[in-house]
Amino acid sequence: MPDPLLPPADSQPPRGEIDLDLRRRFLRLGAEDCRLLAEMREPLARHAADLVEAFYQHLFQFEPVRHLLADAETIERLRRIQVDYVISLAAGPEREGYLADRQRVGRTHERIGLHPQWFLGAYGVYLDHLAPIVMDHFAPDAKRACRAMGTLTKMMILDAQIVLDAYFQTRQEKALERSEQLAAVGELAASIAHEVRNPLAGMKGAMEVLLRSLAVNERQREVMDEVVAQIVRLENLVRDLLTFARPQLLNRQPVQVHALLERALRLLHDEAALREIEVVQDFPPEAGTVLGDAQQLEQVFLNLIHNAVQAMEDGGTLTLSTRAARGRVTITFKDSGRGIPASVLPNIFQPFFTTKHRGSGLGLSIVRKILEAHGAEIWVDSEAGRGTTATVVLPCHEAEP
Repeated sequence: MPDPLLPPADSQPPRGEIDLDLRRRFLRLGAEDCRLLAEMREPLARHAADLVEAFYQHLFQFEPVRHLLADAETIERLRRIQVDYVISLAAGPEREGYLADRQRVGRTHERIGLHPQWFLGAYGVYLDHLAPIVMDHFAPDAKRACRAMGTLTKMMILDAQIVLDAYFQTRQEKALERSEQLAAVGELAASIAHEVRNPLAGMKGAMEVLLRSLAVNERQREVMDEVVAQIVRLENLVRDLLTFARPQLLNRQPVQVHALLERALRLLHDEAALREIEVVQDFPPEAGTVLGDAQQLEQVFLNLIHNAVQAMEDGGTLTLSTRAARGRVTITFKDSGRGIPASVLPNIFQPFFTTKHRGSGLGLSIVRKILEAHGAEIWVDSEAGRGTTATVVLPCHEAEP
């Protein structure tokens, strides 16, 4: 017996259209709904700009979303896109390019790191703002107004379904690519460990012996010091490769966040002082503890502080602050340095991506990997010429009763 939800086999359209058609029928988004949507075109167009303005004012109240909206040019471009989106609701799913547009939105959300809780919640915010517009347009016919709101709700559920599918499909593709990359890096790292690490140590030791035993002039000493410095750089690269390739095995214990931060600051004190950087600590006593691997979390803090210090070549201010709320500890690392261009910001956590002359491009990848193993989050808010803020959110450690 043929499935009543599917069209005859000899009339099946391309796969994407089958999927869209099935979803529309499941949501009961039919011809009458499309007529209602078309009827709303004029009020949607008239109120779209004000609605989008209210929507963005709401977004700016939430830091995990606000950090993606730091660039004024980006905000203006997104406002125009959102205005077009509100107006396009009247065209329904039958408009040309509808499916491709929604899929592109899902891929973009994954690329910029916008979690589903935020973009799915955005549909609810839009419906909240749309309700009075719809009710006013269809007044005093309350029954038709309710039907119109139901139609808009179904339309946005369909949008959300397609966006979410594209989001997770993109994430799966990237996860596969990343796992393949990790496997390749793991093999490379193992090879480097056996073939390069020991010779590097021997070369470094030999150079240090020569420096102590030979009578060399100042120029020769400078050359030999530079050779040692390059060997150390290669040793650090090998270390980063191994750290990035190894599975993150955690020795979880209650960890005092402030103690780790203060230790990291002590280790980098001389470099910060040399650059004339003022360090401000905003550590309230109630920040509490987290359950994690102290050594690996210290590596995260060292890396983030070191990045901030390096961004302030001509001095500046580094502000470290912590806050504990709703079972989470939030740590921010804010510098007044050169900032990160908007074109670069989406790539900073990618392996081997670096803008530094001597960087391996693995530092922030390692940071993210460690934090993911801890069930933590990290995001970076920056603007060229106006400094950078890295935010880390760790789950609190709940003491046993």
